[in-house]
Amino acid sequence: MLKDTLKGKIKEYILKKGIYVELHMDKDLKVNFLAQGEYNVNFTISDGRNRYVFRVNTGSQLELTNQIRYEYNALKSLEISNVTPRVFFVDDTKKFFDYGILIMEFLEGRPLEYDKDLGRAAKIFARIHSLDIGTINNDFILEDKVCSHRITEGNRLLKDYLESPIVDEKLKKFFYNFLEWAEKNRYREKYFLENKWHVINNTEVNSHNFIIGDENSFLIDWEKPVISDPCQDITQFLAPTTTLWKTGHVLTSEERDGFFKTYVENLNNGDRDIRERVHLYNPYLYLRALSWCAYAWLEYQKPNRDIKNMDTFKKIEEYLDIDFMKNLLKEYM
Repeated sequence: MLKDTLKGKIKEYILKKGIYVELHMDKDLKVNFLAQGEYNVNFTISDGRNRYVFRVNTGSQLELTNQIRYEYNALKSLEISNVTPRVFFVDDTKKFFDYGILIMEFLEGRPLEYDKDLGRAAKIFARIHSLDIGTINNDFILEDKVCSHRITEGNRLLKDYLESPIVDEKLKKFFYNFLEWAEKNRYREKYFLENKWHVINNTEVNSHNFIIGDENSFLIDWEKPVISDPCQDITQFLAPTTTLWKTGHVLTSEERDGFFKTYVENLNNGDRDIRERVHLYNPYLYLRALSWCAYAWLEYQKPNRDIKNMDTFKKIEEYLDIDFMKNLLKEYM
């Protein structure tokens, strides 16, 4: 497997490049597998005193030619928030590995639990969304047309899926109708263009991308951040397509209200109708989530795919159930 191949080369790479010196580590360090996503494999490197995350990038959801450099630059820009990981090293040459790599701090803690940690998450979002993007020197992707971007993204993700002979016709019909609805209701983004509120969005805010510690908590996994309306992260965080992903939890109206209250109270520059923004953007968030599931499902059918996470594949198939999708969109379609 890919993770085993990589693990066998990481120590050799760190010693050969002298990276252990920069990280104040002993040569007698250990490499252990940590976790894998759809587009990355993560390991820990440790000498008993220091521990870091060694991250290997295997693809780009943003279709970037230099995905790892984009992520590294984003993490550097976000360090002032004190709620994201510090990053120490990047190598985008692909001379030793066939992939880009970065090394960042290892954060102690556990994944977010929706019934316990909504307040902590709200404060993390408020801290990041309060950063002055005008003072951040980084070339983040800008997404100001949030509905149009989701339509473009949906068409791209669904292209092969809708043409594939192995996809059920009733699922193809559902997505054709969904794309048609999204196009007809593109006018919703007029609100965002006339009432701009731009912040840094993570765009992957599921419970396992939070590290909840005894004293401090963090938002990790900054593969594809963008400058956009905060509704992107807030809508995704609250949506059942996110809360069900790892935990099987659906937020109650009381939990949502409590989250919004804490988020607004901790914003530096005050609220700009975040609830209205979330309401307008919600179906377009579903378009992103379900289109990605369709794309990923088709990718999983390829025998030469580098990463195969069967828990993820099982959840993808649950989300692509026609009744599940129709229930999500019953208010809109």
